[in-house]
Amino acid sequence: MSMVKVTSEYGLVIRRRALQERGVSQAGLQTAMEGVNLLDENEDLISFGPCFGQETLDVLICRLSALGLSYFDDFVEVVADYPSWCQPAMSYAQPMKGGGE
Repeated sequence: MSMVKVTSEYGLVIRRRALQERGVSQAGLQTAMEGVNLLDENEDLISFGPCFGQETLDVLICRLSALGLSYFDDFVEVVADYPSWCQPAMSYAQPMKGGGE
């Protein structure tokens, strides 16, 4: 199981497959995520962040939604409190039959 690093400070994680399913180009994603650093990626997920506060994160969520991506099914925000000695990460999990994707 391959993990991507995530930031606890207003990050976003996007499913790569969702980009393909929704016809979102690399250029479209780059435009939507303008000003936010790519944090990590693997074959399933792309992680961005940190963003500068909830307001910026809300703008990015609107941009991704305008591309046709659905919050929670295609991408998710990551906001949590972790100590500096802890590196949070996420991995892709295959959805159970009858739910999810």
